[in-house]
Amino acid sequence: MKSALLACGFGIAALLFSIGTTAYAANLQVVIVNGSANHCLPYPSCYKPYEVDVRPGDTVTWVNDDNRTHTVTAGTPNYGPVGMFDSGPVPPGQSYTQFFGTNGKFPYYDKVDMWPSGIVVVSTQNQTRAEIGWVEGSLSVAREGSGPSQALVVRKQIENTGIADASSVIFRLRIINSTGFLFYDKIATGSVPARQNSTESFTWDSPLPGKYVLNFEADNLAKQENENNEVSSDLITVSNTTSGSLQPIIENNYKINGASSAVPEFGGAVMAALLLSMASVIGLSIRPKVIRMD
Repeated sequence: MKSALLACGFGIAALLFSIGTTAYAANLQVVIVNGSANHCLPYPSCYKPYEVDVRPGDTVTWVNDDNRTHTVTAGTPNYGPVGMFDSGPVPPGQSYTQFFGTNGKFPYYDKVDMWPSGIVVVSTQNQTRAEIGWVEGSLSVAREGSGPSQALVVRKQIENTGIADASSVIFRLRIINSTGFLFYDKIATGSVPARQNSTESFTWDSPLPGKYVLNFEADNLAKQENENNEVSSDLITVSNTTSGSLQPIIENNYKINGASSAVPEFGGAVMAALLLSMASVIGLSIRPKVIRMD
């Protein structure tokens, strides 16, 4: 009787452990970025992020945002596949999900292109990664120069809430008008120390009058989880007078009078208006729907 009770107790404990492990299992996403024809420059790999840290029991989903078919194949381009997992062809707009149950480092590559590669690190230890994200409400814009050709200096803060330095970060600003035309696309590199903020600066020469969306991106090239705050957007309007000289920038009801002034992030009401009046712009930034392959 006692043995039966002990066996029953161990069985219940094992079941609870299994349920607890399943409940906390996570699914991380890796994007196969658009641009494999030019090796996805400036990124070091067509898989973003290049390295993913997970725990045993987690899954990783690769989403193909490129316009070409790719694979996710365990192994390396130099030595070929090792047989641990292989997605087979993943067409544009589709995805592949892989379960990871044991500790280890699992490099993978693309059998179609042979250039893209990445790695999945599975460990039960606490990760010491950087965690970067744009600071909401930190946008500022300052005028530089004078006359119609004056430039705008756009600044925004990014923070690292992790316990490791983000020593290799790509910062990108794209400025798009209300018709979806790309006016500005610049990339900068830098670092963000652990538990600190950094201000990133971009200079836009001779902006034309109009309404613009500022799309900020940040990509930590190593050990960066997929946080939504890696991407941030702001709305500004540049107006002029009949004489052609530039007027102060207006964002909602806030004016920037020559000097640097903080511009609040636009809230829910402005976002709703943006969704209605600038559907084409937002459509460019929406990723394809994830469809799992059987």
